[in-house]
Amino acid sequence: MLGKRLERREKTYFYLFFILLTLGLLTCRYYYHPLSGYAQDNLPWLSYEQALTKSRVEDIPTLLYFYADNCGWCRKMEQETFTSKEIQELLGKDFALARINGNSNSMVVVDGKKFTERQLSSVVYQVRGYPTIWFLASDNQKIANLPGYIPSQEFLPILLYIRDGFYKEYTFLEYTKLQNK
Repeated sequence: MLGKRLERREKTYFYLFFILLTLGLLTCRYYYHPLSGYAQDNLPWLSYEQALTKSRVEDIPTLLYFYADNCGWCRKMEQETFTSKEIQELLGKDFALARINGNSNSMVVVDGKKFTERQLSSVVYQVRGYPTIWFLASDNQKIANLPGYIPSQEFLPILLYIRDGFYKEYTFLEYTKLQNK
């Protein structure tokens, strides 16, 4: 009799454990998936090649957003910075945008050579941590990179500095001094 009770209790614990484990895995899958609900920022992200083409055709700068699926600061950037209405309007209108997953083996073409997104991140753009943003001129020349999370209130003046071409004549510090006069 005591043995049957223990068996039932063990089965109950097993089922409870199994249910909790399943819920935990489903939650993690949703939370860490790069295109899950938290990352919907309504920005017109393009492939790498499409962004470079759009930049060249429309004569606008390119913003390359390098991220990783398991990056907490990337999630924060996507949840907070990229969802800002001002940031979305400016990026959507005045930049060619590409998201590049630093852990992906998806192929991209750079100057006729094939690379994975992982190689594009580490070899071509020498990204050492995520998130990292690279700005390119419309002729695909590298302007500057920004490693790490950037809050929207700090990101907005950087975007204006790049969009308006002030980087050609002024350092960002000189630009901010000009703006504060």
